[in-house]
Amino acid sequence: MRFSPDDVVCRVALNLGWVRTAEEALRAWLPLVSELRPVSTQFEAAGPDGLRRGYLADLLVVFPPPEAGTAEGGTARDRLLAPVGELARRLGLDPAAFEVDEDGLGGALNVKDEQDGSPYGAYLVLALTGADPLNPEGEQADYDDTGEDLL
Repeated sequence: MRFSPDDVVCRVALNLGWVRTAEEALRAWLPLVSELRPVSTQFEAAGPDGLRRGYLADLLVVFPPPEAGTAEGGTARDRLLAPVGELARRLGLDPAAFEVDEDGLGGALNVKDEQDGSPYGAYLVLALTGADPLNPEGEQADYDDTGEDLL
């Protein structure tokens, strides 16, 4: 997926450990998904042997550059922090916990204590300017499998 060099691209990891069914999880997340309008979503049951319980979601959310243009939008750090701060507040997280990298182009907000979590179960927000934080090079994933099962 291609992004503008000025887009702020966020990965939001959610976990609702108290829900028992996929329907409950999707109902809890629907208002958030409707509001954020992610370009990509992934929902799954947490593995029975994993650290998490209930259901997991991964949202890829893109915030375009300000309409006034990037030249007037402040520093790269300012352009990153504005949408990430709003996103963190919307998730019920503390925007001050977002740690920016040395370039001011990316960073992470990692909820270390479950008591600090959001009503949506948000526990990790990764952000990067211009690219997917989990795939910054934008290259396609390379799989060892032949993919014959997909034919």
